[in-house]
Amino acid sequence: MGCKKFYDDMLVTRDYWVSRARRSAALTIPYLIPRSNEPVQENMDTYVLPWNGIGARGTTNLASKLLMALLPPTEAFFRFTVDPVAMEEQEVAMQEQGASDDEIAELKSNMELALNKLELSVLRSIETSNDRVVLHEALLQLIVAGNCMLYISEDGMKVYHLWQYVLLRDPIGNPLEAVICEELAEDQLPENLRVQVANQDPLMQGGVIDQDPFEKNEQKKHKIYTHIEWSESRVEWYQEYKNKEIDGTRGSSKKSTSPWLPLRMTHMSASSYGPGYIETACIADLQTAEALSQAVAEGALVSAQCKFLVKPSGVCNPKALAEAANGAYVPGNPDDVFPVQMGGKSSDLAVASQSLQQIEQRLAASFMLAEMRQAERVTAEEVRLQALQLENALGSVYANLTVDFQAPYISRKLELFARQGGMERLPEGLIKPVTSVGLAGVGRGNDLEKTARFMNILQTTIGPEAVAQYIKPSELLRRLASSMGISPVGLVKTEQELAAEQQQAQQQAMEQQMLQSGMGDPQKLANAAATAQEMQQPPQEG
Repeated sequence: MGCKKFYDDMLVTRDYWVSRARRSAALTIPYLIPRSNEPVQENMDTYVLPWNGIGARGTTNLASKLLMALLPPTEAFFRFTVDPVAMEEQEVAMQEQGASDDEIAELKSNMELALNKLELSVLRSIETSNDRVVLHEALLQLIVAGNCMLYISEDGMKVYHLWQYVLLRDPIGNPLEAVICEELAEDQLPENLRVQVANQDPLMQGGVIDQDPFEKNEQKKHKIYTHIEWSESRVEWYQEYKNKEIDGTRGSSKKSTSPWLPLRMTHMSASSYGPGYIETACIADLQTAEALSQAVAEGALVSAQCKFLVKPSGVCNPKALAEAANGAYVPGNPDDVFPVQMGGKSSDLAVASQSLQQIEQRLAASFMLAEMRQAERVTAEEVRLQALQLENALGSVYANLTVDFQAPYISRKLELFARQGGMERLPEGLIKPVTSVGLAGVGRGNDLEKTARFMNILQTTIGPEAVAQYIKPSELLRRLASSMGISPVGLVKTEQELAAEQQQAQQQAMEQQMLQSGMGDPQKLANAAATAQEMQQPPQEG
């Protein structure tokens, strides 16, 4: 089956999801979903703007929050971890070879430092790419449309919108086959593709259209199809033009390092697509807020009008009164002119405004807009707890994005970094990258909250002295650092460093005690040291 036929056969299902996404976009950011389902690059559509702006503000806020959670700019969003079973086997092998515990501890510390440097190198390469910009665009599509396709290459990352591709998944949700349709002009085609298109298109001569001079000067558009197929362990892809494969476009990779990432916001079994966050969380409130906002706005505009009535039998000339300058004198009777009162609907508008305010509060909670209660005193603890609750509410979103985006994205970036010579490929089974943000960040926030509450309860129940007696400070520091996503290596002293410092302090205390008791007379100590040195020297032969 050719790419075009597969694409055309899957259009009915795809267009159904596009129409559902278009309804969500009309209430939030209309330009995200164009009116046409054709995969055009530039469209001249005009959109009806919504009456309420909370949908657009909430969508951009949620996309920014997810972006900062998935790719935070101030911390590492993944860490290299060593398999504990493999590491234990390595330690046993070293002990059998005669390595001491200090040597094994030093090896583990050096390994952690090397992995830390490797993490920083990979993160630096990501910082200089366009990944965050493209990911923000993809998150907007996921929130509104619910689906998008990411392509990660050495040149950067690219996002395909829902109306640009069709996708087929198995009943579990794993992708099986996809076709992307792109409509490009001649100037946008790669050089090798331009030659092949010119050979297949009789209207093109040497890559230029042979046009009628009286026709409108527009370049002809060409539809390029990209076919992607997933198997058990590999992903293969190629491109077609007019049912013929384009030379040099076939590629393949491991499934774990695939450059193609089909994403969806909500997982639905036995469905190739999924609804967006707008449709699943707040479409009903957005529709109600839209109707109430329009009614309140139009009612307020009517109430704000300033109009006057003039008696038909009065002596005042309405035209002269309307054209008179400010402060001018116009002959007439003041009883002939009186203003029109637009009142009588204020109570109805008040009811609508109150209902609109309640709905906007619910929408703010759905869009994770942190709006504190109106009070004279709002404690920092209350602010922190509300922020933690908002993060927990995104747990299901983080779960989907962790499986579909974060883990494949990290594997793909590591593969590209190794291919460019930035690092050697990691040994399989021993060292694995693990995400440390998103859903893992929510779990660490809960761990930090539980640890802080545990320590506060101990402080108030058994007292600080008992806490110092029963709690291990080193283990507490390690857990706090882990729950906050901070690496304790090089920051927190190890047990060996603490033991060495304690031993040194004991020696200094003993020397000080000897000096104070008179046994540590400097002259006596010097004589004793000289005598010990003479005794250690071998006798000289006469």
